[in-house]
Amino acid sequence: MALIDVDPREPARPTPEPTDAPAAAPSRARGVTMAAAFTAAFAVGGWKIGIQRLHDNSFLVHLTTGRWILDHGIPRHDVYSFTAPGTRFVAESWLAECAYGVLERSVGAIGIRVLMGVCCTLVMAMVYRLALRGCEDRVRAAGLMLPAFMVIASIWSERPLAFGILTLVAVVTIVELPSSWLGRHVMVTLPIVMWVWENVHGSFALGYLYIALHLVGRALDGEWPRPGTRERTLLVATAISIPFLLANPYGPGLVLFPVALLGRSKVLANVSEWMSPTFHAPLGMAFAAFLVIGFALMLRSERRPSRRDVLVTLPFVLLGLWAIRNLAIAVVVMMPMVARAARPKADHEATRRLDTTDRIAGWFIAGLIGLAVMFALQAVTEPNYDLQGFSVKAYAALEAHGGAGSRLLTTDANAGWMLAAHFPQQHVFMDDRFDMYPIPLIDDYDKLEAADPQWSKILHKYDIQSVIWPRTGPLTQVLAESPQWKRIYGDKDWTVFVRSGSPAAR
Repeated sequence: MALIDVDPREPARPTPEPTDAPAAAPSRARGVTMAAAFTAAFAVGGWKIGIQRLHDNSFLVHLTTGRWILDHGIPRHDVYSFTAPGTRFVAESWLAECAYGVLERSVGAIGIRVLMGVCCTLVMAMVYRLALRGCEDRVRAAGLMLPAFMVIASIWSERPLAFGILTLVAVVTIVELPSSWLGRHVMVTLPIVMWVWENVHGSFALGYLYIALHLVGRALDGEWPRPGTRERTLLVATAISIPFLLANPYGPGLVLFPVALLGRSKVLANVSEWMSPTFHAPLGMAFAAFLVIGFALMLRSERRPSRRDVLVTLPFVLLGLWAIRNLAIAVVVMMPMVARAARPKADHEATRRLDTTDRIAGWFIAGLIGLAVMFALQAVTEPNYDLQGFSVKAYAALEAHGGAGSRLLTTDANAGWMLAAHFPQQHVFMDDRFDMYPIPLIDDYDKLEAADPQWSKILHKYDIQSVIWPRTGPLTQVLAESPQWKRIYGDKDWTVFVRSGSPAAR
């Protein structure tokens, strides 16, 4: 297929004689291209990030739930805490948790690491392809991808949000690249992707927000969803996907989970991932760099952003500025618009840079494959878990004093490890499921964390018998001065206290 459009009404022209001028744009190249090599480079970077050792405290809670699902079925009330047993619990990531549990039981934790490696590989490769197809220049696409890569890598962990990012990339590909395999089969792919997204992570509502903004923006640009148009197909596929959302273990409860979660905005304001990014940290600087580059390109481009592009971009930028957890989502949504603004003026030159082959490309990809294998071998030979930061030794000391299984207070983050390592013997005061725990209980936890003057009464209220707390925390200081508590262990990170007169204090 020719890359330069020819008017069929014009007579054929003789082939020009060769000159020293640059050759006309070649036909679409066969073989390994440099664009493929660039894609492979970002994919291998994603593989390295995704296959990292398991360490996230929230993931450990999800893993514990995956084990529970395999043994007891879908949970509908809390079984992990001694402070709120029986509280209604919606495991909004039940499908991801099932995957964790099945992989751990079948091939071990390395299976989870490989799954996360594959997910991150796909995300990085697909986001780069979105940039490449938008600007049609592999070098410019790589330049846009670098800050995006840093943002996604900084956010990435083994928690279910990773699946939410992957499904978002699939939805953006469906919308932005109609000629892609996902885009050509939108009536099937979109309902499937949205159903999977709903059952792996509560961020699925952002997918519908993105599609709605896209369709409204296209209408403002004069492209109404008339019969036979791409917009009509996308609208129908979206409508088809909605009834399938009810096909889940919780019915409407899972569909409405994002609404219920946002209803706890006061509680979420104190959760780190729901806080606004700071531009003094590497993650904030990477996001700021992407925003500056993106808006500068849009303002300077000869191709003025459409109403659709503006309508889609601004809400997701605001979502990123509102909460750290939305930064990768904002980058993915913005990438196609920023890439179009970065497209070179000479389209045929851009196409040549996109499609030309290079003998080096094949060797480069072979080297990248070797690097990916090396990363995999390293993962197989090292421990699957990185437990630094958790109270492993502190809890062992409590066990040695006979305090295992007692009514224990620890941080919500450390409770994730405790559940994964010691449940059902050990229950917790509270873990990081802020969407489930009663708000008065969360308020009591916040007061304990700040060593509020009410701290002693709160510990008595919940009959706390032992405390494992960070050594530098305010609560540690007041416990050390109280005759009601005895310190039995301490290291550079954690301190263990037991109530005076309890069996563990003897």
